[in-house]
Amino acid sequence: MKKLFLFTPIILLFLISCNNNKIEIKGTIVNGEGKDLSFKELLVDGTLDIERVKLSKNGSFKFKAESEVPRFYYLILSPNNFITLLLNPGDKVEIKADVSDLKNAQITGSKESQQIQFLNKRLEKTKKELDSLSKQYAGLDKSGADEQNLTAINQQYSKLIGDLRDSSIAFILGNLDNMASIMVLYQKIDEENFVLYKNRDLQYIKLVSEALVKKYPESPHVKALMADKDNLLKRYDQLVTQKKIEELAKTKKVSGIPDITLPDTKGDSISLNSLTARYKLLCFWATWSQESIQQNIQLIDLYQKYHSKGFEVYMVSLDTKQDAWKESIQFDQLPWINVIDINGRTSYVAKIYNVRTLPTSYLINGDDDIVSVNPTNQEIINTLEYALK
Repeated sequence: MKKLFLFTPIILLFLISCNNNKIEIKGTIVNGEGKDLSFKELLVDGTLDIERVKLSKNGSFKFKAESEVPRFYYLILSPNNFITLLLNPGDKVEIKADVSDLKNAQITGSKESQQIQFLNKRLEKTKKELDSLSKQYAGLDKSGADEQNLTAINQQYSKLIGDLRDSSIAFILGNLDNMASIMVLYQKIDEENFVLYKNRDLQYIKLVSEALVKKYPESPHVKALMADKDNLLKRYDQLVTQKKIEELAKTKKVSGIPDITLPDTKGDSISLNSLTARYKLLCFWATWSQESIQQNIQLIDLYQKYHSKGFEVYMVSLDTKQDAWKESIQFDQLPWINVIDINGRTSYVAKIYNVRTLPTSYLINGDDDIVSVNPTNQEIINTLEYALK
């Protein structure tokens, strides 16, 4: 009896571990009686059929799978009527949808699948708007009579592409170790053009792959992402020359990272991308954040040591009162570039850079690559000591 008692916890642990790897998907598809519903896994190089069921009288269904890492799956009614899921080991997901519109299904039990659904909806919405603008552009007189309208369409097209790219970057920066970011990296506007179409966007592939390989080293999708980095760089070199981007996004300034242009203490607008420093630290802070003030004070000595060697700080305040901001700068004698976005917590640039807490900072090199997110002073010193020799 004693030996049996000793082995029992091991057996229970094994059973719990196995159970944690199980995935369950169930739900109801209204008006789907008799329809075939397929459950497939999205592989790196295709799909794997897992199971197919015929929907019951009330449209209910249930699938099961097992995995030790997050995986992508499809629920498919037809080639144009499907939904993509990103499921973690242990997930129990419920789907409610109408048979005519599986893509807009109600999903519960999987935050990542909800994120995938949101990302796909956002992409489809932008693609429809771009298509509408392209049709308008094609119908206008190119000889000069409609020059004003042509310019307006170019600007609208450019803005839609830029906004989609910016929002994709914001998602990635907030979800570096989330497999959903892989989906963002590979999203396309059309068959030839990626959402992240600039050469500099390779930095986000590096950030995501390096974060995911630490968390999910055995994931086939992560392994493929790691192997594909060099190929993606070559692909992006080709994409930026595509005719549509050249013609319809030519009014948008090319930059490696989303630009910020805000007023300093004298009211002069200063652009982040205009800085020519070999390394720059982009910081978001506010006077009401004690952690921000402490970081500023600790940064002063570092700045004074490396500024002459090519290091700059671009510090964005999210204060809504300029007087308090200017007083804090003067009191603490902050020597770098200080700008302010008086929109505070609703700041657009803070949203693009996924600022959720203060302070938030990004170390950026001369090629506009984000080297690290929220680096410590010692990490900054280690980088600058090596890079600014």
